[in-house]
Amino acid sequence: MAKKSRRARKQRKPPRLSDAQLVVPEVTEQSRAQKSVSRSKTNLEEEYRYVVSDLKRIAIIAAIMLAVMITLAVVAV
Repeated sequence: MAKKSRRARKQRKPPRLSDAQLVVPEVTEQSRAQKSVSRSKTNLEEEYRYVVSDLKRIAIIAAIMLAVMITLAVVAV
């Protein structure tokens, strides 16, 4: 039977964490409130202005593909 490699032995060990890495930061009400305010300040129209044009482009491509499929179905019969 083959000898186990060092890599296999290292994978079983849990990672060593320092004392600073074991500390879990507190989430305060103030930080939650700041996040909600920052979200409401963002203007969704500016953030998603490209979505409408992309949806139009997708609809046009889908219509063209459907027309091609119908044409091919009629020609093949």
